Amino acid sequence: MKSLLLIAALFSLAQTPNQLSSVVGTVVGIEKTSKTVTIKNDQNASVSIKASDTTVCLRVPAGAQSLEQATPIQFDEIAAGDRVLSRGTKNENDFSALRIVVLSKDDVAKRREKDLELWRTRGIAGVVKALNPETSEISVEVRGSAPAGTLAISASGSQFRRYTPASIHFEDATQSKFTEITVGDQIRALGDKSADGKSFKAEAIVSGSFKTIGATLTAVDLQKGEILATTLDQKKPIQIVTLKESSVRRIPATLVPTIAQKARAPGQTGEVQQLIDALPAVALTDLKVGDVVSITGIREQDDIRITAIKLVAGIDAVLRAMAPAPGRPQTVRLSAGLPNAFDFSVIPN
Repeated sequence: MKSLLLIAALFSLAQTPNQLSSVVGTVVGIEKTSKTVTIKNDQNASVSIKASDTTVCLRVPAGAQSLEQATPIQFDEIAAGDRVLSRGTKNENDFSALRIVVLSKDDVAKRREKDLELWRTRGIAGVVKALNPETSEISVEVRGSAPAGTLAISASGSQFRRYTPASIHFEDATQSKFTEITVGDQIRALGDKSADGKSFKAEAIVSGSFKTIGATLTAVDLQKGEILATTLDQKKPIQIVTLKESSVRRIPATLVPTIAQKARAPGQTGEVQQLIDALPAVALTDLKVGDVVSITGIREQDDIRITAIKLVAGIDAVLRAMAPAPGRPQTVRLSAGLPNAFDFSVIPN
């Protein structure tokens, strides 16, 4: 998360006149002949930056705290994947750059890994149980490696970002605010826990409206990467949209008894997820009509589409293995047609 703010902070140390504006984002295309670079900004919108012979291009190293460490580069040295901040003038169609500051894609990757390590060591993940807008407090049911239970997160002064169906990359989450978070959302907070472990002061929060459903596949469009299915619980049609980053796995028959056993046991949800996440990824071509799958994804308002983050096939075999013996009571609670052990946590990937 900090990598997204670093280059803007650096640039603020060398501001040009107030009538100028700035844009920041990741390079997704470059046309060297016309000296035009296309970026995707932090709102996932495309912006065309037009350079000229007088445009100053600078490169800053990872971890730099000022532009004093920047070195001049040629426009041709900018590449896809670089992170850039440009200062200049904006009109309806493009952005005319006076200066372009570049953080190379390799340094972006290094910084991203450091940031994710921070989120792993100083972060908590969970599901929103209650919200208090007056105090900017979020009550969260903690998941993952942290002790289970409810934790009060103080979000006052925190930076907010949120997932959209356009991307499932952690770094592509768009700028957000407290009022966009709703009960049931999954969130990840970066900050520090209190000494008594009952509260958490957040520096940054990323949230998303996710759901996990069970469905039976009715059609697979390999060309579009889209799947048609019928939900297990209400037998309603749903369209599953996959992205190149979507995780697709299949539970092998040899692992079914282990997963079924853990899914029945209280407190074993995390272990079920770890077992499935450790499976090798499969291609969409491995999916067949009639497969029963679990889909965790970003839900859309109409609830007839879901952008898949995790899709797991072979769920029917697990459900059969979890079924009680004849004459014994059913103890498996179903949510959207699946045991709650398959309610995957997905922040961050």
